[in-house]
This record gives sequence, C-alpha cells and structure tokens, in this order.
Amino acid sequence: MRPWLYNTLYRLGIAPWDTGVRPHLVDLVDSGRIKPEGGGRVLDLGCGTGAESVYLAGRGFDVVGVDYARVALDRARARARQQGAEDRCRFLQADITSYPLPGVDGTFDVILDFGALDDMTGQPRADMARLIHRYAHPGTVFVLWCFYARKEDVPRVRFAGVSRMHSMIEPGEEQRLFGREFSIERVESPEHTACFVMTKR
Repeated sequence: MRPWLYNTLYRLGIAPWDTGVRPHLVDLVDSGRIKPEGGGRVLDLGCGTGAESVYLAGRGFDVVGVDYARVALDRARARARQQGAEDRCRFLQADITSYPLPGVDGTFDVILDFGALDDMTGQPRADMARLIHRYAHPGTVFVLWCFYARKEDVPRVRFAGVSRMHSMIEPGEEQRLFGREFSIERVESPEHTACFVMTKR
C-alpha cells in the first residue's frame, strides 16, 4: 500500500491492524523472554500508532518506533505523552527497507515486526530483512508476526481472515531470510498466521 492510503486509514480510524498491544508480545514480557535488564533497546519496525512501543517503554525498555505513515506517528507520539512514556520512546518517519535509518545508530536487543515484512514483496522484502540483520547483534530477539501460508492454500477472496488478496510469508521463507543467522521458534497463532521468536546466534 501507498503511504497516502495508510494515512487515510489511520485518519479515519479504520486500519484493521490497529488493535492495541499484541498478546504475543505481552506473553513474551510476562514470561521474561524479553526484559529490559541488561538488554532493553528496542526497534519497532512499522510501529503504526505505537501501541507496542509505548507498552514496552512503560516497562522500562528504550524504544525507537519507525513508520512511514505520518498520521500514525502523530498518534504514537500522543499516546506516549498520554501514558508518560516520552522519555523512553522516540518515533521517526522513515523507509524501513532502507539502511541505515536516519538517526538510528548501533544495534538493538529486541526488534519487532507486527505485519510489515509480509506486506512487502520482491526486493523491498529482501531489503527489510537485510536491515533487520544489520540492526541485530548476537542475542538479539526478533519477533515477527505475519500472514503465513501458500497462496494456493487460502481462499481467493475472504471478508474476514487471510485471502489471496493479502501478501504473506510462505512456509520456509522465514528460514531463507533469517535461518543462517537466527535460531527460529514458532509460537502458537491462528490459522494462516505465524508468530516467530528468533534469536540471533
């Protein structure tokens, strides 16, 4: 999708993915799989209105949220102000397929992607994966949520759920993009979606 379309959906309040903090992330924090002590620097790619970024900032993480939708970022900043998390999260408008991100130095302990990589196809998807590799160091935890299926295994059109109208990660693609440098664990998710917790070796 084009930035103007994302901005329109956010402005109208009808972006279907803008549903609050993802339960998978809450589970990872509550279980201690990711924690701020000794490793709390987070990069939230495609952060949208900042639900995950602000949630983590409120739990002691230092977060950089990146998106290219200006309307979403304005709302993310407002959310951070309202929840008193401004000092722990920063939001910037940038292309998450282009390394380096402006003003973003070093590597991160946690990288999040809830629905950005699977929204890309071809070279942009490869470029975003390359950016993730470059911002990771040994021990980095990368959380990837995505539509996950072969095109032929989902309906051509569906009003609720995944269809061939969506772009998606195909089974095995996560290994091709990340398997050489990350250990990959898949956690339980609804049909035709996946949540991967990857750890940089």
